[in-house]
Amino acid sequence: MKLKLLMPFLLFTVLILAGSCGKSDAPDVPGNNDEEIKQNLALLEETTGQIEKALSAGDPAAFLGFVSPDYEKYYKDAVQANATKLVQFADIFKTRKLLTCNGFYAVYEVQYNGKKFEISMILDDEGKWKIKDL
Repeated sequence: MKLKLLMPFLLFTVLILAGSCGKSDAPDVPGNNDEEIKQNLALLEETTGQIEKALSAGDPAAFLGFVSPDYEKYYKDAVQANATKLVQFADIFKTRKLLTCNGFYAVYEVQYNGKKFEISMILDDEGKWKIKDL
């Protein structure tokens, strides 16, 4: 008997929740409007240009400045141990092709020896693009 009373309530709840899916009332989410997306894309292009310069200069400290602090611990030792190879990585980074960007998360594809690899970047709380994953 209780199940018969519970079913209409559950059905009503599911219909209400389904009707609200896909709606966004969050104006503070980066990339929530076209103008903000354009600004974030321009900043992304500027940042990747600066990353390329840091790599071309073989400057590990400058390069690590573009890595998200949450992920720097994973890359710091490898970058510093391979500082002489940063210039070579600059050539790989130059092959970058933007696969996707939603205004606060971007994925690039680079090629090395005929293989494709991805680099993901995030827009941090300070409005700066940082490398998340190589």
